[in-house]
Amino acid sequence: MRYNVAGLLKAPTGEMRESELADVVRLDDPQLELIAPVRGHVKLIRDPGGISVEAHLTTQVATQCSRCLAPVEAELEFEIEESFRPTVHIPGGPPVVGPDDDDVATHIDELHTLDLTEVVRQAILLAAPINPLCRADCPGLCPTCGRDLREGACECAPEPDPRWDALRDILSEG
Repeated sequence: MRYNVAGLLKAPTGEMRESELADVVRLDDPQLELIAPVRGHVKLIRDPGGISVEAHLTTQVATQCSRCLAPVEAELEFEIEESFRPTVHIPGGPPVVGPDDDDVATHIDELHTLDLTEVVRQAILLAAPINPLCRADCPGLCPTCGRDLREGACECAPEPDPRWDALRDILSEG
């Protein structure tokens, strides 16, 4: 996911390069695993301050159902729109990025290489489902015995709601 943009940085504003992307990203998330390469179309557009990137990407991830902990695979489709700024002038000039610019994920390095890896990784984490489900009507696990309720009801009696204890006490006295 690395692009040499030296030629594009020398081009006039509005110049565009397009490419197809098919690469793997390391997510570093124990609950989310990438199971298919990130694929899609990437546009690199010269703007007055650097390079704007527009991409439409897809991938597949594996995770767990938030109710029953069963494995779940999800197809993710997401967009990226990000501006990357050079750290030095072309060719090999003085630094451009100021000391207050701390978002290194959107820097174009001193070799004029634009690296999309961190931006794509963050976009995948944002596009991942917050509460993935194995199916929409997943009943989950029994909170008492832990049985998977997809396999059938358990023998546990529901615990009475403690908010009604005062009323139960009144009824039992009368």
